[in-house]
Amino acid sequence: MAIRFKNSLQENCKIHVIAEDVIEAYHNGVVSWEVPSDFQPILIRGTDDYEKTINLWEILKKFFEEKEINYKEIFSVQGNILTKLICLIYLLDYSSIYLAVKLRTNPTPVNAIDYIKRNLN
Repeated sequence: MAIRFKNSLQENCKIHVIAEDVIEAYHNGVVSWEVPSDFQPILIRGTDDYEKTINLWEILKKFFEEKEINYKEIFSVQGNILTKLICLIYLLDYSSIYLAVKLRTNPTPVNAIDYIKRNLN
């Protein structure tokens, strides 16, 4: 879901986005937060994550709070994996469209992709 959300934000809002799984975010990814950044972490969580995963999220949240880094959490709905994924797809895709509207970004022109396609041999 994080990769799909990243792609939606990049395509619809034309902004830089990074996606990491919780293990990498907890390890090497956390190092980059020692330096001030314009990025805002968005934690995509399951309602019934494994207890060790929940613990990792809580440690990461505590780190963000101590460093005064604003973050958002998004939780899946209850249900089977398909229900969770479909609901997250709708929520996150619509979020990217909402942000594009808020930023006054037209998602339809893809000038950079057009440039690459024109220059392919």
